[in-house]
Amino acid sequence: MIFIDSSKCTGCGQCTRVCPFTVLRLNQEGKAENTGKKCIACMHCAAICPAEAITYDSRPAVAEKTQPLPEDCSTTVKQLIYQRRSYRRFLKKKVPGDILRAALDAAENAPSAKNEHPVRWIILESEEIRQCIMDWILEYCRENQVSMELISEYANGNNPVMGENAVIIIGICRRNSINPAQDTAIALTSAELLLQAEGIGTCWGGYLTRFLNLIPECRMVLEIPEGYEVYGTLLAGYPDRQNYRYLPARKKAEIKII
Repeated sequence: MIFIDSSKCTGCGQCTRVCPFTVLRLNQEGKAENTGKKCIACMHCAAICPAEAITYDSRPAVAEKTQPLPEDCSTTVKQLIYQRRSYRRFLKKKVPGDILRAALDAAENAPSAKNEHPVRWIILESEEIRQCIMDWILEYCRENQVSMELISEYANGNNPVMGENAVIIIGICRRNSINPAQDTAIALTSAELLLQAEGIGTCWGGYLTRFLNLIPECRMVLEIPEGYEVYGTLLAGYPDRQNYRYLPARKKAEIKII
């Protein structure tokens, strides 16, 4: 729980203003105190405290000081968003694990319903397991007469499900999480932007996400716990001869202001 060191607290009240559920208040001595209400551990209070007076469960509640954003940061972010592409064919070159981990660690800072952060990650590198999963998916399509386009595409040397030589990032959540689909999408989007900034191509695996939940063998080989679902997958790797020169024409956002 949140603990305020009264000997450090200056009574500025900033922590009480940023708390989303009024867990903190100023007492009669003008010091911040915990009311005992349920805390979602967002740590806004500790992040804004100028006196470093706040800890959580007897541990430091903050990691490091914030830094000013680089000059013209918004232009760089906009360029990254506009130039982001979906890549499906990758070189047979391993993506370093520290780059993947750094992207997923960064994704832990993404917004999450009530600060739950329910997403857990599986990184699938094994070519053997990828092939087993692909075989099961094709068999499922044949037996159930669904997504038959995948069978013909695969026969022609194209794999819309997994691409070529991809490492696959799989986001799983408990089914009873507050908002698992949205939380996973936000986290994956955050990780994807950082990966693309590092020169790692990515593509969202819509087919793959659906079939991993439908086929028991897939869940078993990936060791997905009971009560969990796959809510997002991302193919990743170093793009193979895909140097895009132009931005595709896109329609403008449809916006209604009320």
